[in-house]
Amino acid sequence: MDNLNIDVNTDLLKAIQGHADGVSFEGKGLKLKDIRLSKIQFKTDEIDINPLKVLFGEVELNHPVNAETRIVLKEADINQALKLDLVRNLLYEFLTFHTEKRIVSIYPKNIQFRLPGNSKIIIEGEIILDSGLEKKPLDLRADARLESLDKPILLDGFKCNTPEGIELEIIVALIDKIHQLRKSPYFELKDAALRVNTLEVQQGSIILQGQAHLEKIPENIPFGE
Repeated sequence: MDNLNIDVNTDLLKAIQGHADGVSFEGKGLKLKDIRLSKIQFKTDEIDINPLKVLFGEVELNHPVNAETRIVLKEADINQALKLDLVRNLLYEFLTFHTEKRIVSIYPKNIQFRLPGNSKIIIEGEIILDSGLEKKPLDLRADARLESLDKPILLDGFKCNTPEGIELEIIVALIDKIHQLRKSPYFELKDAALRVNTLEVQQGSIILQGQAHLEKIPENIPFGE
């Protein structure tokens, strides 16, 4: 962790009673479940906290809380996260979808992201396509643009090494699934969930803003520095 600060907005009487007007949190280089976040910020409304923990410079929530959140992910950190089984399994769940005839799944075996700028995303690597009839390894490259979650994803180019191609039915169902995720992106991890409202693709990074639901704040960290 490069840097982390938590600021509790309260007074002594409220703190003793276990109340705070809000908590602001800013961290750089923070890891959540081995996923490195270049920068994360969140700010809560009025919350209940453990008053004994506050006296010792820690924050413990008595109840889950919602917070406005901003997260910056660097290209290198995204690619490192794509090596984790946690992230691969999460993507596998997201990329499991129904066609008219069967359930199809895509497992990201070895994927690399590139963020060259101008809202462009280049995805390149190997996937396992489970068509419901067979599991097939595929090498692919997709060049896409995502200006915002309010606009459709634009596919500038797509290459795949399979000579027989991919069934049109699967491609149509996959595009529909991706559009569903774009319209309502939602992620869950232990002790936290995030619904993304805005997404900005920049050169070398992706910026997410939305609402987080927190079961607890990371333990044993200083605040108000």
